[in-house]
Amino acid sequence: MELKNHVEAAVVAAKGQTLLAAHLGVSQQAISKWLRRGWVSPTRAQEIEALYGIPRKKLMNPKLVALLQDPADDFEA
Repeated sequence: MELKNHVEAAVVAAKGQTLLAAHLGVSQQAISKWLRRGWVSPTRAQEIEALYGIPRKKLMNPKLVALLQDPADDFEA
C-alpha cells in the first residue's frame, strides 16, 4: 500500500484514525483534517515523532520546514 503522506503513516502506525486520535487526545475529525491537508502542527509533529518514530519534519507543513531549515545544511563539507 502506497501512502499519500506521513500523516497517513502515523495513522497506520497507530492502527487507525480513532486510536491515533485517542493517543493524542484529539478528535477523529482532527485526524481526518490532517490527512486531507497532509501535515500537522509542530507540537503534534513532535508528539507523533515521540510515539511512532516518524520524523517531525516529515509531518509538518513543508513551507514551515523550509523556513526553519538551517542554511548551513545546504552546503556540503
